Amino acid sequence: MASSIVIKSYKNGLSVHMDPEADIEQIKADLAAKFRESASFFKDATVAISFEDREIDSQTERDLVNVITSSSNVKVACVAGHNKLTQAMLINALGDLEYKAEQQKDSSVQIVKGTVKDGRIVDVPGSVLILGDVYPGTNVIAGGDIFVFGGLFGNVSAGNNGDPDRVIAALDMNPEKMRIAGIKYHPSEKPKWSIKNKNIPAPKLARLIETDVVLETIDNNFWKRFTFPGDRPDQD
Repeated sequence: MASSIVIKSYKNGLSVHMDPEADIEQIKADLAAKFRESASFFKDATVAISFEDREIDSQTERDLVNVITSSSNVKVACVAGHNKLTQAMLINALGDLEYKAEQQKDSSVQIVKGTVKDGRIVDVPGSVLILGDVYPGTNVIAGGDIFVFGGLFGNVSAGNNGDPDRVIAALDMNPEKMRIAGIKYHPSEKPKWSIKNKNIPAPKLARLIETDVVLETIDNNFWKRFTFPGDRPDQD
């Protein structure tokens, strides 16, 4: 019997293409078998995963991720969206964070899986990658950079050790309060938060320019406009 899934790879990630007509339990079984068979190939890679060709809810998404991680040594950094710009943002962020971790022995990157809510405080000495939303009333504090692959609606502070070159990026940027190296961001209008927003937001990045925290929309050429501290030199 033909498998109900097809796995394709791309830079720093995998896409799982699912038969729209197959039973979800059959998909889980085929997914587990595929990753067990390919364990030596994938080894202990850290990847982004996207699930394609059928609509699934968040619980099913979590179930599929658990199938992958329990059937192999693969570490799933996050579930990427179908939007190509979102995936490009993820790939660039993962690459930048991984490089910093390799080059700076005193730095670290913490991955927080799931939504930050219920007044939670995330406080890390290095950089943090949040795979979910940051709800109002919560706080994310980092000595390094903050990347949110979801909506940023709470309070965030990057470069908390005084580093002015740190950045904050989110797929939906609308924080209650935001600081970089102690400098406060002053929005032009009061933040409006709605978990039911049906509009597709533009990913944004906040950085410090002189004495102001500024927001910039992330487009296809965004990452070429400036460099982060510790970035690799351009190669021909």
